[in-house]
Amino acid sequence: TAQLHAPKQRDITVPPSFSDAVWDERQAYEELLYWDSLIQRGHRLLPHDFDRYEELRYWYDCLCYEEELRQYDEYIAAIQEIEENRPQTEAPPVRTPPMRIFVSDDRHMMAKHAAVYPSSEELEAVQTVISHVECALKTVSDLLDVEAGVGVATKSRTKKLLNKRILRGVMRVGLVAKGLLLKGDMDLELVLLCTEKPTVTLLKKVAENLSTQIEVVYLFR
Repeated sequence: TAQLHAPKQRDITVPPSFSDAVWDERQAYEELLYWDSLIQRGHRLLPHDFDRYEELRYWYDCLCYEEELRQYDEYIAAIQEIEENRPQTEAPPVRTPPMRIFVSDDRHMMAKHAAVYPSSEELEAVQTVISHVECALKTVSDLLDVEAGVGVATKSRTKKLLNKRILRGVMRVGLVAKGLLLKGDMDLELVLLCTEKPTVTLLKKVAENLSTQIEVVYLFR
């Protein structure tokens, strides 16, 4: 039997109510979740760690398979007992035997969630792109107001100048606003609000200035 051990990074305390046999399985499952979490976060395992991870995965898959077979056998036995005793007594309800403590933990569901949910690096990259675009649009708005003779809004003049500004602000919409981005989603949507109905000329001005200001933002941030 292969010796089960937890990684040095995890400090696990053995509950006194667990028997040694149950705790060995629980400890191995905790170790498997630990390796899963490292891989999901993009870490590369050393060769001996990866071998250990594969060993635990194989053990867990076999364990789940054996558990399903055990439940199936006990279910069939219960049905046969009911059929044999049907003439004498009313059939009792069939109860599914309890699973091991940790097999009920849906590791596969957690793995699926990790497969579709963006990593912390992806979320940070999305936030950086949005922040840079919003900052660049704010600068473009100030430049357009200066050209139009409106002036740049300050804290004391914001309310007076708000209705005169050409661009009123930026709103996050779609998946970005709802926080529903999935892994690989790079279609980010922002809506630019204008005081008056936008024209083609205004759109071209914003596009030309935006490209320049985004480069400036990336250089100084």
